Amino acid sequence: MKIDKKRFILISIILFSCFSGLMAQHGGGFDPNEMILREKQNLYREVASLSDDQRMLIDGIYDEFAQSLTELREEVQKTRNWEEMRPKMQALRAEKDGLMVDVLNEEQYAIYNQLSEGERVQRENRRREFSPPVN
Repeated sequence: MKIDKKRFILISIILFSCFSGLMAQHGGGFDPNEMILREKQNLYREVASLSDDQRMLIDGIYDEFAQSLTELREEVQKTRNWEEMRPKMQALRAEKDGLMVDVLNEEQYAIYNQLSEGERVQRENRRREFSPPVN
């Protein structure tokens, strides 16, 4: 069976598009900075009563969290030890939460905590969705 050049190019483009879509669905395009930006924007949207000083401190906390997360991701990509990433991520989140409790008042922290819990549930669902089945 002979395939002409136009059909070959068309099939190649379709296959490339399909595989690119699959990679994006399975975390191939994960950007931790986008995740952190969304998280911060959600906090600013939900907690309107933040002072300028609080916003400055929160920006610093999220900047440091983004840097630590980027370094962790690079380290794990080099070592390929994916099992160590989860406990280290949990430690980074716990550190961020500890800093946030010092910056936010009780009412603001309750909102932050509620947002964080919703994000945790979404992460768990994604992790379960993409985890291989256990036999």
